[in-house]
Amino acid sequence: MRKLKLIYISLLALLVLGCNKDNENDIPDYSDVSWYTEAGGFAHTNLARQVGESLSFMDLSQGIYAHEWVLDSGNFYIEGDFQKGDDLTQFIIPNSGLSTDAYNINVLFMEEGLQGVRLHNKFYHPVEYIGFNSSHDEADTLTAHRDEEGMWVIDTTFYVDVYGVLEPEVIIEKEGEMLVHVKMDSIIYFEDGEQKVITDQDENIVFPTFDIEWGEVLTYRDMTASGRPDTRTWTFPSNAAVNGYDNGGDSNVDPENAVSVDLIFNSFEKSGAGSLETERTLDVVASKAKLNLPITFNVVPPTLKAEFKVYHRGVEVLHIGEDDIPSDDISTWTTLDIALDDELVFEDLTTEITTLNRAWNFESGIKAGETGTAQNESNIYSDIATGAKIGSFTVSQTINNEEQTSTKVIPLLINVTLTQEGDTEVLGDITTADEISNTILFYSNEELKDIPASSINDFSISGTDINAAPLSLSITSVALNPDNKKEVMITLDNEVYNSDEIQLAYTGSQIKSRADIPLNAFDLPVIGKNTASDVLDATFKSFEEYKGKDTGGSAKGWISSHDGAPKDTRYFYYQRTDERASDGDYSMKFFADYNLATISKDKKVETSVSEGHILDVPEGVYEVSLDIYVEDGSITSPLDENFEIKLTGESTLSYKIDYNALPKGEWTTIKIKKPFGPSNSTTKLVLQFDSDVASSGTVHFYLDNVSMRNLKTR
Repeated sequence: MRKLKLIYISLLALLVLGCNKDNENDIPDYSDVSWYTEAGGFAHTNLARQVGESLSFMDLSQGIYAHEWVLDSGNFYIEGDFQKGDDLTQFIIPNSGLSTDAYNINVLFMEEGLQGVRLHNKFYHPVEYIGFNSSHDEADTLTAHRDEEGMWVIDTTFYVDVYGVLEPEVIIEKEGEMLVHVKMDSIIYFEDGEQKVITDQDENIVFPTFDIEWGEVLTYRDMTASGRPDTRTWTFPSNAAVNGYDNGGDSNVDPENAVSVDLIFNSFEKSGAGSLETERTLDVVASKAKLNLPITFNVVPPTLKAEFKVYHRGVEVLHIGEDDIPSDDISTWTTLDIALDDELVFEDLTTEITTLNRAWNFESGIKAGETGTAQNESNIYSDIATGAKIGSFTVSQTINNEEQTSTKVIPLLINVTLTQEGDTEVLGDITTADEISNTILFYSNEELKDIPASSINDFSISGTDINAAPLSLSITSVALNPDNKKEVMITLDNEVYNSDEIQLAYTGSQIKSRADIPLNAFDLPVIGKNTASDVLDATFKSFEEYKGKDTGGSAKGWISSHDGAPKDTRYFYYQRTDERASDGDYSMKFFADYNLATISKDKKVETSVSEGHILDVPEGVYEVSLDIYVEDGSITSPLDENFEIKLTGESTLSYKIDYNALPKGEWTTIKIKKPFGPSNSTTKLVLQFDSDVASSGTVHFYLDNVSMRNLKTR
C-alpha cells in the first residue's frame, strides 16, 4: 500500500514538474500555489506522527521562480524503498542538511512535539492559496507578497505533532513511600534501606519479592510521561481489592482505568503484581504498550496486637490501642471510683483476621478468678475495695499453622464505695405472685438492706372484689428476697384474685438501700397476675395487618363505621395508620373535625367475624385493656361515661369511660374488669361513641394493643 501511494504521488509530481521545468529560462504566463501531504490530501493542519515515522510532502505549485523545503533541527530527509516497520534511520539521505529544493520529500521525525516543515516558494506572478480550517466557513487563505527582487513569495510551515514512543512507567507506594519503581527497561526498589536497580541488561535476573501485611494498603500510580497516552488499563493482583482510587474528577472512570489506585491485600498467598497497559487512541498515531510488573507480593499476617476499651456507665474510661504497651508499674495506672454494684464493660477491638480466642482474666469483682471469652464482657463489683486490680486480656489466633498471642494487663485500679445517686423507689408495677395468691411483690431501683420486722406496721392494704364488696386483708410479713435484694415480698392472711381491686400503701422509713437512703412512700394499685390466653386474635389486636383495601378501617380483622355517603366516596371515621403506635408499627386512628352529634349513627370500630376475628367468650369476668392516645377534642354530652366498650352476642354488655378525663399527648392504658359473655357466632367487641354523643372541636385519638382476658373470681 505504501508503494502504491508513492507511485501515485510520483506520477503527480512528474506532471507538475513537467509544467515547471520544461522551459526553465522562459518566464511562464501563469503561476499557482498548491501542495499535497501523505497525511490528508491537501490538508495543512492536524498532521501527526510518532517518533521514528515519516510523512511525505509534495509541492504542486506552478510558475515557480525558486523553491525550498526547510526542516526543524533533529529531523531528516529520507529516500529509498522502505516498508512499514523498517528502521527508517537507515534511509536518511547523507549530508542532506535541513533544506532541499526537491519537490517531493519524505521527512523522518525524530524529535517529539510540534515539528515544522517549512515551504518557501517564489513565483513569477501573484498567487493565493485558499484552504480550509476546521470549518468551510473559515477560510485559511495565504496571499503572496512581493519581495525585493520583484518575485511573489508564499512562505508557510506545516506543523507535525510528533508523539513519543509509549513507555509505561509505574510507582508502587506503601504508606506514602516508594516501594518499587518499574520502567520498561529497569526496576528500582529498596532493600534493607539500600536502593537496588535491575536493568534489562542484567543476566540471571531475580526479581524482588515483598512481604505485605494482610490489610495493608499499596498505591499503584501511573507515572507514564512518554508518548502522551490518553487511557490506561490496570491488571491487579488476584489477592487484592480496590480500597480507593483517583478518578481525576470523572465519575465515569473505573478503578481499572484510574491514574492511581489503592489496593488492600486480603488473603494469604503469593501473587504477581499485575500489569499496566497504556494506550493512545488518536487514529493516525494509535498505539498500545504493556508493562508487566515482574515482582511478587507475599501476604503475611500482621503482628497480633491486643486492643480493648473499658466502659463505666456507658462512658469510656480506658482505651489500650494496638501499639500501646501498658506498664507493669501500677503507680502509672488510672484510678477509677465506682459505686458498689456498679458494672464495668470490656470491649475487644483487636483486628480480627481469622477466629480470635479471647481470655479476660478477672482478678476482682463477682467474676474474680474467672475467664471471660466473649468479645464483650462485663463484671460487677459488689465488694467495697480500694485500689483493686482488674486483671489482664489475652488474644490468640492461628494462621498458616502459626499461632500468635498478645497479652496486655488492664492498667486500671478501682475504688469501690457505697454511694447512691437519687432516691430509693418502687421500680415498675406492684404485682401478685399468681392469679390467686397471698403474696404481693415489688422491686426497688436499688439493692436494699435487710428489712426489719417492724416495717410491717408501715404498710397498709385495702381492696374490693369484682362486685365492689370490701375485702378483709391483713399483712402478715414483709421480707427481702434472699436471692434478689431488690425484691420485696409481702405475705397476706388471705388470698387475693386477679379480678380484685387492691391498693398497697407504704409510709415508713425503715426500708433502706445499702447506701442508707429510705424507700419513698407510695400508694399504688396491685396488678393481678393473669396468664389467661387473650380472647382477641394476636394477629389483629394491634392493627398490624392490612386487609388489602382502604375501606372499613383498613386493618384486617376489623370494620369501622362510615358517614353514609355513596360507596365510592365514603369517609370512615376509624382508619389504620402508622402515625404513632404503642405496640408494633400501627394503630387505629379516629378523626372528626365537627360535632359528633351531626352523625346520626354510632361511631364505632369492631371486630370482623367475616374476616376471621371470631371471639370465644364464655360467661365470666374479663379484663378488657386498650391503649389510647388522645390528641384533641372534648365531649360536651354526656359529660362523663361517653366512650363505650361493649360486647355483642346473645346479649349486649356495655361499659363506658369518660373520654374527657383521659390525659392528652401520651399513651394511656384503660383497663376495665367486667362480666362478659356468653358469645355466639356473631359476637363482636365494639369500641365507639354512640349516636347521641355530642362534641366540640376536632375529636382526634388513636387506639392500640386491644386485649381481653378472663379473670379469676371468687
